[in-house]
Amino acid sequence: MRKYTLLYGILAVFILAGILLFAIIQKSVPQQEIDYVALNEIAKQVALHWREPEELYLVDSEYRFTVIDNEGRVRYLSDEGLPGSLPAAIRLGFTPIDIMEGTTLVGKALIETSPGDVAIAAQTRLAVAVLAAFILFAALNLAFLLALHNALIKPFKRLQYFAHKITTGRLDEPLPMDKNNIFGLFTQSFDVMRDSLLEARKNQLQAERAKKELIASLNHDVKTPVTSIRLISELLQAGTSDPVATEKLKTIETKADQIDRLMNDMLHSALEELGELKVTITSEDSRILRSVFEDTDHLSKVRVSEIPVCLIELDRARMEQVIGNIIANTYKYAATFIDVDFSICDELLQVDVNDYGTGVDPEELELITTKFYRGENAKASSKGGEGLGLYIAKLLMDKMGGGLEAFNRDDGFTIRLWIRLSR
Repeated sequence: MRKYTLLYGILAVFILAGILLFAIIQKSVPQQEIDYVALNEIAKQVALHWREPEELYLVDSEYRFTVIDNEGRVRYLSDEGLPGSLPAAIRLGFTPIDIMEGTTLVGKALIETSPGDVAIAAQTRLAVAVLAAFILFAALNLAFLLALHNALIKPFKRLQYFAHKITTGRLDEPLPMDKNNIFGLFTQSFDVMRDSLLEARKNQLQAERAKKELIASLNHDVKTPVTSIRLISELLQAGTSDPVATEKLKTIETKADQIDRLMNDMLHSALEELGELKVTITSEDSRILRSVFEDTDHLSKVRVSEIPVCLIELDRARMEQVIGNIIANTYKYAATFIDVDFSICDELLQVDVNDYGTGVDPEELELITTKFYRGENAKASSKGGEGLGLYIAKLLMDKMGGGLEAFNRDDGFTIRLWIRLSR
């Protein structure tokens, strides 16, 4: 309804203008100045010719008049169509003047001093004609504007709505087309674009599904022999007493663990891109964090301080993955003991994982949690890695409603985690 406001407004303006002009014309009857000298002259001539009223045609006056006697009988008409009685003459605006013969009142002269019926009727017809012309003009303009709306504005409104549907991903609904409209071919091209986008989306979904299947297949194909290598290494370690052989077998086991961790990181990164990296949050006792750190500390260098007793919200499996990535990263680049401190701050449990290494270049601090980024120290070292550990750790913390931050200290480097408290 709102879109027709302009059309209704224009129509109302035209009608109001017509009504105003009608009123002006109705009130525009010229007011004549009455020539009382001429009126008296007519009365004088009527009195002089009272006995011979036929002689009154000789009276030269701009006014038309009727002469009646005291009984109301018409004695003279200066023009056809003039009223023949006093009441009718007064109703039409005639001025009555008494006719005296000596001192005796013999009749009246009814003199026309205002426009008559013909002028008033003509004036009314003119006003009605003007009003009708305005209404007709307004109706034609309204019809033109409605036609313009249907031919131009409405198709563009439909295209606007269609574009909104496209941006929101609703590609299954075709664009209604009117081939008789001047924009028929134009709208058809938009619908062709919709079909192309729909086909592209289907191809994209198929490609993503194929990517997911490929990554899952590769992850399975790699982890199966890696697991076998780890188990054989553990078995050989248990059956040998040669220190050199034991050390080599431990190296094999460590590398197998590294490959397993890298494959997990790559799988999770790919799942995150596909929108399928899921987190299931539950309410847990904060003291489970001690066992999480112990389970992920294979070198026994992590020292966990007292944990405040509270309820926290997290996905335990994902938290083990986060802490495992942080500890593995710390061992790889710092190779020091790790102290873990806890505190409660603004409805969050703050966990500081502190090492005592050389830290990270300040210019790289904001980049170390981005995908595939490896700092200059990591590139210069011989240690492997794909730059996914801290990226996945931060991603999982964000999904659990917490956060991750990294910063240097004077005596080392800290990864700070925030874990949301249960409400």
